[in-house]
Amino acid sequence: MADIARSFISELSGLWGEGYWVTWHPSTRHSLGDIGTVSAGSLVPISTLEENGITSLALTPETRDELSWRTKGQVDVTFKAVGNTAGGVFSALADAQAGALVEFKGDNSVLVSYRGLTESRLASQPVLAAEMVSRYWAGTWPKEWCVVSHLVTAEHGTVLAGGEKGSTVELAAQATVGPAPAAIADLAVRMKVARSKGLTLELLGEAMTPFFRILRLRRKFLNGIEAVYGASPLRIGSGRPSEIPQDILEEARSDPDTVLEFASQADPIGEQSA
Repeated sequence: MADIARSFISELSGLWGEGYWVTWHPSTRHSLGDIGTVSAGSLVPISTLEENGITSLALTPETRDELSWRTKGQVDVTFKAVGNTAGGVFSALADAQAGALVEFKGDNSVLVSYRGLTESRLASQPVLAAEMVSRYWAGTWPKEWCVVSHLVTAEHGTVLAGGEKGSTVELAAQATVGPAPAAIADLAVRMKVARSKGLTLELLGEAMTPFFRILRLRRKFLNGIEAVYGASPLRIGSGRPSEIPQDILEEARSDPDTVLEFASQADPIGEQSA
């Protein structure tokens, strides 16, 4: 599974934009404001901003109709219309069915298709920065915690990966629901698996969250605090104030970029935590 995780993340990295994580496993659903820790290139949710009493409005800055991708030179797709035998390459679809045959020519090659994409983001980073650093000071926000600040949701999606050369899947279009599929983007909606062989990943779903970004307290910023006041949790004594110094709090409010940073997605086989 580690090989397909690495291939999947590598294939889809950058498709939505720079700095966006690829959700692994793709059946995982994230939510805006999720709090979690990083393990093996994935976010492990442990709480939410709401559960911690932090309020942040959500904005929806961008939408896209569709996004599709297949490993270059490693995935062939043959489409079938109703009444078309498509040269006899289909074994599970009847003549009266429309659908597609996906053939994988390489190990861990990937095909994805998403429809109805919307990106949402947290509205106020100054508020979030001040809350996070205040709680870090109080010892209730571990430095390893990250927050989902941007989230891409797909209304429909199909995610397929061939485990080895020669893996195949026949997808059947659900009956009486419009024209036959003619492009990879059409495979995201109203499809079902009629036959598959050798697949390591087979997911046809709704309300998926394929991409996201996460914020955390900037490591350089924390190193500066700890050099002066000691490591978290910051306890009373040794000259350390019980309340967070106002200059630190004002810096978080006025320039959140000095306090927060976007974490980069790690190799799923590399470091186990960020």
